[in-house]
Amino acid sequence: MTETEPTLAPGWQAQQRPPLLTRRFEFGSYAETRAWLDTLAGWSERSGVYPDLNFGRTYVNVTLGAQGSALQPDDLRLAAEVTALAAPSPVGA
Repeated sequence: MTETEPTLAPGWQAQQRPPLLTRRFEFGSYAETRAWLDTLAGWSERSGVYPDLNFGRTYVNVTLGAQGSALQPDDLRLAAEVTALAAPSPVGA
């Protein structure tokens, strides 16, 4: 990557086959988890990106599939946007 391309946002893990990005977000309560899921739903509607989610009472696992056959700078930007939605709510993220 060049200096102008985004880097992987903190906390995310990249996988090449299949190309995807994953991250676990942790929250202090179910209410915080639910509020963040609602925020993420709004972001999804606005951006047209619908990540795969797995969640429990105080956590959400987010998986972003690559937009092509390999991870691209746009995929890294999407991960950064999802991370920004969580600030500063999650504990230990």
